[in-house]
Amino acid sequence: MHRRHVLLACAGLCLALATTFLPGAAAVTAGSTTSTTARPSASARPSITSPAVTSVTLTTATTASTRPRKKRRTKAIMPLHRAALAHGTATDPMTYRGGALMTAPARVHLLWYGTWTGSTAVTILLDLVKNLGGSAYAGTNATFTDKAGRRATTDISLGSSTYVPAKRGARLSDAGVRTLVHRLVSGGTVPSDPTAIYAVITSADIKETSGFGSRYCGWHTHGLISGDDLKYLFVGDPTTQAPRTCVPQLGAPPNGDFAADAMASTLVHEIDETLTDPDLDGWLDQWDNENGDKCAWTYGLTYPTADGGIANVHLGRRDYLIQRNWVVSSPQRCALVA
Repeated sequence: MHRRHVLLACAGLCLALATTFLPGAAAVTAGSTTSTTARPSASARPSITSPAVTSVTLTTATTASTRPRKKRRTKAIMPLHRAALAHGTATDPMTYRGGALMTAPARVHLLWYGTWTGSTAVTILLDLVKNLGGSAYAGTNATFTDKAGRRATTDISLGSSTYVPAKRGARLSDAGVRTLVHRLVSGGTVPSDPTAIYAVITSADIKETSGFGSRYCGWHTHGLISGDDLKYLFVGDPTTQAPRTCVPQLGAPPNGDFAADAMASTLVHEIDETLTDPDLDGWLDQWDNENGDKCAWTYGLTYPTADGGIANVHLGRRDYLIQRNWVVSSPQRCALVA
C-alpha cells in the first residue's frame, strides 16, 4: 500500500477509536485539525460568545448547554420564581440587536377575560396603569434607545378597559389569547393601534393551558392582526394555577390581595419588556433575557405599608411591590429609578 494511503487509513482508524471510546469528544469534519473537547456540563455558562469554528461540526448534545434559555422567540416569557437569575441574568450586560422600540406614547388596553365580579384586582391594576406613566420607575425604560437614538417611552396611559365573558370556555391557550385580541380588534370593540399594548388578564376561574404556572408567569409577543403589527401580553390570576411559582414570597401584599398584587408585578414586567423589545429583536443579553427577566423577583429596598403589607413603589394613591427593572446606563444594573 502506498505510504500516503497507509497514513490516511491510520488516521481514519484513530478517529473511529476516539469516537468510540471518548463519547464526549466533538465530531470533526474530514480534512480538519483533530482535537478532543470534553462535553460541557448542563449547568456550564460561557463567559463570552465563542467564535465560529468552521472545521468542527458540533453535535446537538454538545451545543445544548450553550443555547439561550428562550429557545423559540415566538414570545418572551417571565420566568417562574424558582427560575429567576438563570444564566447569569444579574451580571451579563444587555446589548441592542437593532430592532424597534416603542418610542411613541403607549396606551395600554386592559382586556379582562373571565369572571371579575367583586374582584379588587380590577381597581388595583387600573390604578397601576393610570399612574405608571411619567413615574420615576417608568424612567428606567428611558435608558434604552433605538438606532436613531430615540428613547423608549415613559408616556404610558390607560387606553381602555374591557370585560370579556368566557363564552368560549374556561380554558385559554396562547393561541387563544391571540384569537381573543384579534376578535376584539377586528370587531371594533377596541381600536387597532400599533403603538398600543393589549393586555389580556385572566381571572382565577380561567385555566391558561400553554404553561402558566409551570413554565412562566406571563408573556408578551406581537403579531399581524387586522393589518397592523400589534403588541399584546398575557397575565393570569395565580390563585389556582400558580400560587407557589408566580406570587412574591416577601410577606403580606401591599393592597391586601395576593393575586392582584402578584399580577401587578407581572403586568409591569411585561409592559417594561414590550417597550424595549416589542418585536423580540430589541434589547437582550446573550441568553435572550430581556430587561424584566434580569431583575425578575428582585425588589430592592422595601418598606412597610400602613396596613402591614410590604411595598417598594408608591404610584398614585397606592403602594405596590413590583420587580426592579434593568437599566443600561453605566453601570448596567437592576434599579427602581434610573
